[in-house]
Amino acid sequence: MKWNIKSEQDLAKCLFITRLRKKISKKELAYALGWSYPTMLKYLEHPYQLTITKLKSICRVLDIDFGKTLNKTEI
Repeated sequence: MKWNIKSEQDLAKCLFITRLRKKISKKELAYALGWSYPTMLKYLEHPYQLTITKLKSICRVLDIDFGKTLNKTEI
C-alpha cells in the first residue's frame, strides 16, 4: 500500500491502519514501546509531536520501513 503522508492526519491514519493490520492493540503497543498508555494515545492522536527516535520506535514495533515512510512511498 502506498501512503502519501502530507499531514498529521495522514501519518495518524498510516499508524492506525498498520496497527490494525498487525493486530496490535493500543495497550500492546504501549507495552512494546515501554510507554504509558496515556502517552501512547497522545502520540497516536498527534503523531507530529513524536521525536524522530520515538517515530523510529513505533516503526520498529509495527514493522514499518522508516526510510520509506519519510520518503512518502510504499510501506
